[in-house]
Amino acid sequence: MRSLIVYYSRTGTTRKLALSLADELGADLREIGCKRYRLGILRYLRAGYDSVRGNLPPIEIQFDLEPVYDLVLIGTPIWTSHPALPVRTFLTKHSVPEGPVGLFLTHGGHSPPHEAIREMEILLARPADATLVMNENDMSDSRVSGCVKAFVKKLAVEPVV
Repeated sequence: MRSLIVYYSRTGTTRKLALSLADELGADLREIGCKRYRLGILRYLRAGYDSVRGNLPPIEIQFDLEPVYDLVLIGTPIWTSHPALPVRTFLTKHSVPEGPVGLFLTHGGHSPPHEAIREMEILLARPADATLVMNENDMSDSRVSGCVKAFVKKLAVEPVV
């Protein structure tokens, strides 16, 4: 099964989860770039402001969605109860291939994940086949590994051995 993982990570938390999923599935891994929200307090505040206002930023993607994938996973941090803006831009401007789709989200505990999931499903124009939500405080290697295995099982996908 050919799998693709597309994600955005500002601080590295979502990247850690994406890397673990890629290892488990043997998936192609592609990161969404966005210079507007690099690290720093002013850029953090800008991200929060833009998230509430729905201001979609330009993104950089160094990949093509044309290859056929049997499974697509999309990862994002949750910002002010929404998927991160670079992921919203991606889902607005790019069609995700038909077939199973999984969503994985990370958060700091102050934003409910169900709103972000609902928004991603609206942008995808279909429900996710499985979702994984992790609090950044629960990102120990053993916790991530267990959650990734359970998520892959929900997707009914065979892990790479």
